[in-house]
Formats: sequence, C-alpha cells, structure tokens
Amino acid sequence: MLKIMLVDDEKFAVDGLKKLLNWDYFEGELVGTASSGEEAVSLFDQLLPDVVISDIKMGAMTGIELAKIIHERKDSTRMILLTAHGEFEYARQAIQYGVVDYILKPITIEKIENLSERLAHINLLKEQQHNSYLMAWDDQLKDQILNALRNSDPKILDDFFQSGLFGELMAGGACNTVGIQLLDYLYQYLNEISVNPHALNYSRKETISTFLGTRGYQAKMDFIITKYYDLLTSGAQEAPSHSIAIVSYAMEHIKEHFSEPEFNLSGLAYAMNVSLSHLSTVFKRATGNNLSTYVTDLRLDKAKTLLSDYKYSIMEIAGLSGYNDAKYFSKLFKKHTGRTPGEYRDLFIQGGGKHGI
Repeated sequence: MLKIMLVDDEKFAVDGLKKLLNWDYFEGELVGTASSGEEAVSLFDQLLPDVVISDIKMGAMTGIELAKIIHERKDSTRMILLTAHGEFEYARQAIQYGVVDYILKPITIEKIENLSERLAHINLLKEQQHNSYLMAWDDQLKDQILNALRNSDPKILDDFFQSGLFGELMAGGACNTVGIQLLDYLYQYLNEISVNPHALNYSRKETISTFLGTRGYQAKMDFIITKYYDLLTSGAQEAPSHSIAIVSYAMEHIKEHFSEPEFNLSGLAYAMNVSLSHLSTVFKRATGNNLSTYVTDLRLDKAKTLLSDYKYSIMEIAGLSGYNDAKYFSKLFKKHTGRTPGEYRDLFIQGGGKHGI
C-alpha cells in the first residue's frame, strides 16, 4: 500500500481529496491528516508516509519549508504541492526537496484524475524499489554478516555499514524492516553461542523496542552500528598505546559537531579516515563507553545548560542540542534524567541555578 498524508489548513480541501481520490486505483492508504506544517512534522516520524500532499501556503510553516524538513528526515518520501497560479514559480524551488508534482488550484475532477495517475506511478516505483531491496537482502548477505560475527572479522561489517546499500535501505521506507532484520541476525548469533534463551528473548524485545522508538534514519543507523561493534569489542584486550591519539581526535571532533542533527558515526569515521570497527573498538577500550552513548551524554549536558536560560524554547533547545524532533528529545531527556525538559527547567530555576538536579 502507498501511504499518504494530507496537509492543508482548509478542512474542506482535505475532505475533498479524501473523497475524490481513487484510492483503490493507486493502492493508497490515508495514514493521517494535518491542518498545519507543524502538525505534519510532529506526525511524520510516527506515520512515515510514502507521499505527502500539502498546500503550499499555510500559517507559520509553508509547504516548501515542510518539504525541506521531510526531505532531511526521510528523503524517499515524495511531496506533491497544491499551489495557486501566482505561487507556481516559487513552488518550483522545492524540487530539490523531493517534490515530484504540483497541482494548480482550483482542484478539478480532471486534476484529481491526473493526481491519481501520478500516485499510481509512484506506487509502481515503490514496488520496483522494494523488489530491488528483496534481491539485495538475500541469504548470501545474511551468511556474510553471521560469519563476520562468528570470526570476529570487522571488515565485512565495515564494508556493509559504510556501503551505499545500507544507507539507501535505512533511508527508504523499509528502514524499520531492515533494522529489525539486522538485529535478528545479531540475536541469531548470540543464540548460537548459548546465551541464556530467556535473557536473550527479553533483551531482543527491549532492543527492538528501543530501535523502533529512535527517531530519524541516521540515529537508527547509528543504533544498529553500535550494537554490532559493541558485540565485537566486548571481549577486547587492553587498548594499544596508539589508540590514545585516535580517541582524543574522535572526542575533539565529536565536541565540535555533536550538536548538528545530521552528525552520525559513519561521517565521523569518514572524517577520521578510519574504519568504523576500529574506531568503535579503540573508543570502547579507552573510555568504557560506546560512541553513541558519548554523543547522547554530550547532547543532554548541553540541553541541561540551555534549559537554565528562558530565552530558549524547548523546541529551540532540542535543535541546538542536535535533535530535529522536539518530541523525541523530550522523551529521551526524561528517560535519562527522570524529568521532562520543562520539569528540569522549573526545578533548576527554583533551586537558584544549582547543578546536580
């Protein structure tokens, strides 16, 4: 099914599209509606639509601004903008953000039919991409990954995690499917080495739940990478002396870039010209912490500092701390501190700015 989200601040426009589109023809499913760009952003990570049909001119956030945010979060999502004649040239600026079509208002029956044809074409492309995914995700790759774990050989994992295939699959509509499959491979290996089955089953459920609750495909990629390399380094010996320089450089680079929402572990390894596995190994050996935990701690520490200043809203603090999604940031903050950002701020101010809350 082709998952569709409708966004318009005029209810009659949303109702009209819901009623007139030929949903069966393009195998479409309406997964949600929003009356503003802000509401669409808050729903996006939960719904993960294949196509967003949005008015270009709404309240605070325009359809083009919405297209930009969605493109950054999931660049496989396609946008179709509803525009007036005077907005058309302006709307064409959004082609770089995955906008594949423009429907000029007023919406007529003929335009609805053309839109249904366009959606049918998008659905066909989606099916072709899914078939390509199935061809790529074969038993040979599974065997390679399992053998890499069995032989403690990081090269195959490095090649895969830094490949275009991994990035493409995780950025596409099959992100959660791919991630769960990779986690299942990991737990299949743990089962082979006779880890307690009851503990293993509990751990798998918790891991998958955490993975599904992670927002953004970059963060999901980092979650998978960390799980694999943590396993590979769990029995590692003492760190060689040359690792000190690598860890120091990594920490410096992370401190400079951790607040950027697009920061990820693959980019860090690329910037340092080292393999992901080597970087993960020496970092864990030297610090006792994995890379993603280190980044999260830095981001939350920065958020705590920013919360002491009322000139920043919670949404602004989320962005300045490296999180595009304020809702996810708040959930993560509470998980780590036991309080929401708002509660933390109130306690901090009431306590006269004392740390250690």
